[in-house]
Amino acid sequence: MIELFSYLTLFISLGIIAFFLSLYAYVHYKHRRLLSAIFAKEDDIIITDNFSAKKAEFKLKLQRAGLTRKQFNEIVFASILAGISLISLIFIMDFSFLTELFLVVSGVAIAIFMPYIYVEEQIKARIKRIENDLPIFIDLLIIILEGGGGLNNAIDKVTTEGASVLGPDLLSESKKFKNEFITYSSDVAFTNLVNRTGSDAIATIVGFMRLSEETGIGVKSIFENQAQELKSMEMLNIEKKAATMNIGITLVMFIFILPAVIAMIAFPMAADALMPGF
Repeated sequence: MIELFSYLTLFISLGIIAFFLSLYAYVHYKHRRLLSAIFAKEDDIIITDNFSAKKAEFKLKLQRAGLTRKQFNEIVFASILAGISLISLIFIMDFSFLTELFLVVSGVAIAIFMPYIYVEEQIKARIKRIENDLPIFIDLLIIILEGGGGLNNAIDKVTTEGASVLGPDLLSESKKFKNEFITYSSDVAFTNLVNRTGSDAIATIVGFMRLSEETGIGVKSIFENQAQELKSMEMLNIEKKAATMNIGITLVMFIFILPAVIAMIAFPMAADALMPGF
């Protein structure tokens, strides 16, 4: 027990020393290239032309995840520290070879793969948030279009005054789309919107909006059809979840409730069989 307490004290002391050394290095040497890259506030890290395509693809992923480069760098830094901390346990505690191997593999995996797994999960979560807000956003556009407003005016109005009913992800994308739609050509604005969001629902709507420009079909009718389709898909998903809920409840009963009921019946019977005289 005393030896374990000594190991824990040593581990905590080393952690405190490492924290203050990292803080000192950040405060006094953040102008250096490495730490400047780690704690960069924006996408200002200089990359050679050979990596420009990869940089553009990675920046697009960050946009889809709703993260800045600074936030991603902080995630990488935290993942590396977590991996190193996990691996350092093998030098402090006395484990078996298989346990030490597991700690090393887990630490390396956390340090290398965790930031990218986090980004992918954030992309999925952001796409889901955008698609959940999309029917309400379209309904608000339809109301303004029915009142005689144009598409630019409708998007501007919803973006400005829709914060109480819409999430920040869709509102920020709407604001960027409006600015690009006014500044650049509509094709550029449509393409950037689809690339930034990565949503299939957004891509479908943009495709119909392109068709509207080419054929002269009213945007209002397109939005009405898409809003109805999105609501139907949402209702279908709810029905699927309701249909599979019974399976989940049954599985929970078999795993957690049924063994307890069997134990309540079997244990007294076993006790009577083992000790009939008592």
